[in-house]
Amino acid sequence: MMMFLYTAVVYVWGLTVYPMGRDYTFLESPGKLPFLAGRLFRWEIAAFGANPLGYHLVNTALLYACMVCIYHFTRLVLKGPVWYGTLAATLFMANPVHSESMLNLSGVGDLLPCLAALLALTLYAASRRDEKGTALRTLLPWGAFALAMLPYPEHAGLPFVLVLFEWLVMGKEKRRWAVWAPYLVVTAAAWYGHAHAFRIADFNPAQKMVPLYFIFYPLGFLPETAAAFHESPWLGWVAAGAVASLLALIYRKARRPVILFGLLGMAAVRLFQADHAVDPVHLIGGGQLLLANVLFNVAAAALFCCMTDRPKWRQPVILWTTVLCLALFGLQIRSNEAWRYAGRQVRTFQQELVALANEAPGPLIGLTPDYQYYRGAPLCLGEAVTHETAFSRPLPVVSLLPLHYAPPEVLKVAIAEWTPERAVVHVAGKRPLDVMCAPYARARPGSVQETPLTRIQIDRVDPNGIVVSIRPKSGRLPARTFPVIH
Repeated sequence: MMMFLYTAVVYVWGLTVYPMGRDYTFLESPGKLPFLAGRLFRWEIAAFGANPLGYHLVNTALLYACMVCIYHFTRLVLKGPVWYGTLAATLFMANPVHSESMLNLSGVGDLLPCLAALLALTLYAASRRDEKGTALRTLLPWGAFALAMLPYPEHAGLPFVLVLFEWLVMGKEKRRWAVWAPYLVVTAAAWYGHAHAFRIADFNPAQKMVPLYFIFYPLGFLPETAAAFHESPWLGWVAAGAVASLLALIYRKARRPVILFGLLGMAAVRLFQADHAVDPVHLIGGGQLLLANVLFNVAAAALFCCMTDRPKWRQPVILWTTVLCLALFGLQIRSNEAWRYAGRQVRTFQQELVALANEAPGPLIGLTPDYQYYRGAPLCLGEAVTHETAFSRPLPVVSLLPLHYAPPEVLKVAIAEWTPERAVVHVAGKRPLDVMCAPYARARPGSVQETPLTRIQIDRVDPNGIVVSIRPKSGRLPARTFPVIH
């Protein structure tokens, strides 16, 4: 009951968030979502149409189902007081690193696969804790494992989590590798079907492992920090070494195998996921960290349990974990508000652009700028007007200048020159690092960034702004722009 109350308090603020970013692709083509998630989302589209509330309620129900699984899985792994299960589930629920999984209408694409994996882990742990179960109870974990593995390539590392469970949680006395025969069959079939997850040529350890940092630091980097890591990759390896050393010291002091289980399981899950980037400033893409976050929170619960073994630490631990949960609640509510604001801007933009297209039908309209992210929310204005959905209709637009968003009273964008061969845009009110998109390289005069259609060059950098020139890669720039040139 308390987990439901916590979820309601945190996410009631996000139940009316307007669709943004990837939503429009999946609203137009729900079949692009993973197995079962596409069918569920297609049903949502038919049932709810252009009402965001229904989509968000489905996301909330899936999140709560994940929390129930986390509660029971933590209790089975840790075998401590019941409140540790509640703690792990609550920390998972309120972590803003995967805000997109709840606040995007298409969050089912993240939540449903995560729920399948959690169901498999929970049923497996329950069957191993009670080896006298019926044949049905033996078959259920195997079936859930197959459901989690076969359709979802992002779970290619799940077998290693079960191996770690046998090795570290069950212990030498209760370890039974014989039960693994049917799981090996499913694993072999899944790995054969998802062979692309093991392609060494595409292996990028930094891109895979760095996002794990944002699970316990869900604030994102400052743009200058992201730029520094991009320009000097060795800094990332130094930081990773420091974090790994700290975790090793914590484990050496605590000596709880469950801590090692959670940390190694988190790394195993992430290692075999595809190289989908996570934006280090706005955390877009963080939805792929759901299962890794679960395992991290199991390790955190085990650490807190270890600390409370000492009577003098019990009250401080309860106080610190309460403060931690409240801090995450505040961060997630703040994220909800940013998404609500960004959604209002997207809806206003759609209305204004539709009015322009209806008033003066004609050739292409160039989005200058095409705003991308705002405090973790993916405005992605171009996406909002290029798909046929219940919330949008396709318009003749092209993205010419991607920039990150700031309110108009802060960020001033003015088009100084517009010809078919070249446009000059003045951007003032924010630092270049705050408005230029990933990889967040430091903006210097003469530096160039390319989009699919344009070549963007920074002509001049002022203390609080930049002058940008835009040239087409081929052909000519559109005759019309949005905002309209006055």
